[in-house]
Amino acid sequence: MHNTSGRGAAYLRGAIAAVVFACPAAAQDARLDQRLQETVLDNGLQVIVAENPAVPVATVLVAVRTGAFTQEPADEGISHLYEHLLFRSYGGEPSKFGRAVSAMGGAFNGTTNDEVVNYFIEVPSKSTKEAIKVLARLVREARFGDRDLKLERPVVLDELQRGESDPEASFTRRVDRQVWGDAWSRKDVGGDSASLAGITLARLHEIYDRYYRPNNAALIVTGDVSAADVIAMAREQFGPWQRGPDPFADHPVPPMPPLTMRRGVVMGGAVDGVTILLEWPGPSVDEDAASTYAADVLFAVLDAPTSAFQRRLVDSGLFQSVQGGYQTLAHVGPIRLRAQTTPERAQEALLTLLDEVDRLDALDGITPDDLKFAKRSREVTDALAFEATGSAAPTLSYWWSAAGLDYYRGYTAHTTSQTLDDLRHFANRYLVGRPMVIGVLGPPAVARGVASWLRTASGSARGVQ
Repeated sequence: MHNTSGRGAAYLRGAIAAVVFACPAAAQDARLDQRLQETVLDNGLQVIVAENPAVPVATVLVAVRTGAFTQEPADEGISHLYEHLLFRSYGGEPSKFGRAVSAMGGAFNGTTNDEVVNYFIEVPSKSTKEAIKVLARLVREARFGDRDLKLERPVVLDELQRGESDPEASFTRRVDRQVWGDAWSRKDVGGDSASLAGITLARLHEIYDRYYRPNNAALIVTGDVSAADVIAMAREQFGPWQRGPDPFADHPVPPMPPLTMRRGVVMGGAVDGVTILLEWPGPSVDEDAASTYAADVLFAVLDAPTSAFQRRLVDSGLFQSVQGGYQTLAHVGPIRLRAQTTPERAQEALLTLLDEVDRLDALDGITPDDLKFAKRSREVTDALAFEATGSAAPTLSYWWSAAGLDYYRGYTAHTTSQTLDDLRHFANRYLVGRPMVIGVLGPPAVARGVASWLRTASGSARGVQ
C-alpha cells in the first residue's frame, strides 16, 4: 500500500496537445484560492477543504508529515509499517476498520511517500461526517501491539518481495541507492527485509508518538462538502487529539549529502529490451524553489512528442521512448531521465543520450513556441489533477508536505513566467557536467558488455556495479 511515484501530477504526454485553457495564470490561481479553505485547530491540526459539488462523493484524508525522510538507517520501512498496523489495530479487530468503511459505502487506503504518509477514505458525500469520525479514531487511538506487529510484518515483507521480483523496480531501487549513498534510509520508502526485521514494538511507539501529532498533520477533505461543516466536524472529532512537541526541533532532518562523482549501475535481468536510467540529485524546494519550476517546464518541453529532443532520439529510431522529470521535495528531489532502446543499439544509445545531456544548456532546437506550449500543457495537467475527484486530496497532501500550499497556489503563475534563460540556468546548475548515476538494465549478455565498456570509458562512470 505504499506509493513511491511522488510527483503530485503525472507528466503530460501525447493526446492532450490540442487542449489549452483560455484563462490566464492569475485567474487560475484566484479560482484555486476561492476553492481552498483552511483553518488551524487549537491543537495545531491544519484543516484544508476543497469544495467540488460536481459529483456527490467526498475524500477524507489524514496526512502526517513523516515518511522516508525521517527514517534512520535502522528504521527503513517503518513509515510503511504504520499503514498496516493502524488499519489492523483499529478498534482492536483486524477487519473492523474495513467493516466501518464498507458500512458507509466507501473505500479506503494508505500511502507512504518520501515526505508524507496518508490515510484516506472515499465515501458518498452524505457519509463525510462518519468518515471524519473513523479517521480521527484511527490516528488518535492507535493501539498496535506485539501480535499486530507479528502478523503484519510478513505482509509488508511480501509486498517488498513482489516489488523486488520486478526487474525494473529492482533496477530503479539500485540506481536510487547509488544516488543517495549514506542517506539512503531517508529515501527508502518501502524498507527491506533486514531493516523491517529489526524494528521493535518499542521503537514503533517511540516514532509514532514523535510524528503522529496534530501539529504535524493535516485533515484534507475534498468533494461535495461544505467547508464550514467539515471544520465543525474536525473540531469535534480531532480537537481532543493532544498536541506534541515539534518533532523537527529535537530531531532535525540532516541535509542530503551531495553526489560527488559519476557512478554506474549495470544489471542483467530477464528482460527483452534495454532500459537506460540517468539520475541526479535535484533542487530542494525549500532552498531553490525557482529551479523547481524551471525543471518542470524544461521536461515538459523535452517530453513533448513534437520536440527536437524527441525527434533526435525517438523519431530517429534509436530509442522507443525517452522521458524525464523532477520530483518536487523539500529534502532534495531526484531528477530522472528514463529511456528504452534495443539490445543491438544499447551502447550507441547510451553514448547519444549522454551527449544530449552534456549539451542540454544549449537548449538545442527549443523555440519560444515550444516553451509556450509546454507552459499550457502544465496548466492542463495540474488543473486536471485538482479537478479529479479521487486525486484532489492526495494531490493537496503531497504539496502540503513537500512545498506548502502557498507554493501550490502560485505554481501556475511561476511556471508560466519561466524563460529560456531560466531553463538554461537550471540545466547548468543541476544537469550539465554534474555528477550522476548511469543505470543500464538489459539481457545478461548486453549488461556484461555495457559494464565492461563503462569501466574502460574514460570519465563515463566510476564504481560500476
